[in-house]
Amino acid sequence: MRGETLVELLRSPSEVARRCAEEDRLPELSGISLLAIFAGAAAFGGVLGSFRGEAQILFAGGKLPVAMLATLAVCVPAFGGLAAALGRPWPLRRIVALVLAAAARAALLLLALAPVLWLAVDWGLSYHRTAVLAACVYGAAGLAALGILLRGLGPGEGRVITAVAFVAVFLAVGGQTAWILRPYLGRPALGSVPLLREREGSFADAVVMSARSSVGIFDSDPEVPSMEAAWDVPARAERHRTRLGTRTPADVQLRRAAPAAEVEGR
Repeated sequence: MRGETLVELLRSPSEVARRCAEEDRLPELSGISLLAIFAGAAAFGGVLGSFRGEAQILFAGGKLPVAMLATLAVCVPAFGGLAAALGRPWPLRRIVALVLAAAARAALLLLALAPVLWLAVDWGLSYHRTAVLAACVYGAAGLAALGILLRGLGPGEGRVITAVAFVAVFLAVGGQTAWILRPYLGRPALGSVPLLREREGSFADAVVMSARSSVGIFDSDPEVPSMEAAWDVPARAERHRTRLGTRTPADVQLRRAAPAAEVEGR
């Protein structure tokens, strides 16, 4: 029966929605969904952590399931209130089963696409492009979850509004929860990767910045290679002004003088 439930989550969202609506074997469905969430999110998180390797694999593999479950814990009561306000009052057990099933389908898709991300990382995909690719995979998983959610809402007036409200709440809560628990990749220039980073802006800010950085548009200076560490400040200043098109002759002289100063220092 467990194997049949997994197949239904992947291939028969309509059947899963029916089971939720008719409250057919909800404990079994919820239990299998929880296992799928843990397995899929942990595997995908581990692949994210493989970009940096070592302990980051365990950190990311442990934090991503926590992020998903924390998001669901916050969203379920909100979904119940929204459904009731929009004319679709449901028992809490039905909402819990439906949300868990939708999240499980997303986690199973993350598990299926994890090898693709792993291959891209192994081929040397850059940090920012890896982050964007991971966000795209996560978005595809969200669309898979939406298939169960829409079917679970059933026909009737207010279906679209309810679905939009659910998605808006889930994106806001899920994105920010994952952002609070970062890093998952770990910047390659850092000497060590902390379990949690200090908060800097919001999830939306990070998505925009990563998309810009992936095409070479940096909002702040990228990390300086170690071979330039001896003249760190001049090198960073020159690269920044070159990108902005404001490099001056004084900047060029400063850049050229840095290696000579290094030699004299020896």
